Amino acid sequence: MIWRVTVPNLCSVMFLVCKRKLESKKEALLILSKELDTCQQERDQYQLMANQLRERHQGLKKKYRELIDGDPSLPPEKRNQVNLAQLLRDSRERAKKLTEEVKELAQRLTEAQGDSKLLRLTITRQRLGDEEVGPRHFPPMNMEEMEHNMKALTDELQDVKAERGVFREKTYRLNVELNHVLGNREARIIDVDALCMENSQLQEEVNLLKSNIMKYKELLLEEPGCSLPATPQSISDLKSLATALLETIHEKNLVIQHQRHTNRILGNRVGDLERKLKTLEVSGLWSLP
Repeated sequence: MIWRVTVPNLCSVMFLVCKRKLESKKEALLILSKELDTCQQERDQYQLMANQLRERHQGLKKKYRELIDGDPSLPPEKRNQVNLAQLLRDSRERAKKLTEEVKELAQRLTEAQGDSKLLRLTITRQRLGDEEVGPRHFPPMNMEEMEHNMKALTDELQDVKAERGVFREKTYRLNVELNHVLGNREARIIDVDALCMENSQLQEEVNLLKSNIMKYKELLLEEPGCSLPATPQSISDLKSLATALLETIHEKNLVIQHQRHTNRILGNRVGDLERKLKTLEVSGLWSLP
């Protein structure tokens, strides 16, 4: 009689234990499904970032082709100098941006992978009470999909790194070609931004002088077909105008010569600094980053 009473009680206890385990597994499954949704959202964000990078790459390629064509209004030698300087400056900016984006993507990818894995394992151990949590608690299809997405993101990261290397090599070749075009015999990198700024300032001065000359011509030709009377007053006015023009041209020439002299001094200082850095690099006291 005692045996008959004990067996049903034991069965009921085992049933309750199994029922609680089933409920805990259901809760763990719901939590894992939420985590899966979160991972899918992160995957969509990474895919959106990858598409943005592709669009930016296409835009850069288009801009590069436009720069290669050059400005048809300039002579061939000036066109080559402008193209090389612009390409060099754009390549430096792109290399910096790509380096920052690669670092940010790598850091975000590492953090997301570590947080997702740790969170899944922690939740599964707390809900199931199983210390030997492994791949058997995760659906194979979801794991394969996440691994495929991670591999795609890793490939995209490698492509960005390769593109950054290409831009670095292109920057170095542009430096060499630009030095050769400008007649520099030393194998050193010149300050392209300073040259571009100097060219722009000189171009603005030239445009200003041209506009002043055209303005004076329009003032002299306001009434075509009529000549000024040869009076002492008109002759005096013309002499004053010519003197003012000569003084203006002289002042502009002085400003341009001063700017060129300043740029030449700066170029010599940069050359001395680069020679010192080269000496330090040869002696092992300094190296390029």
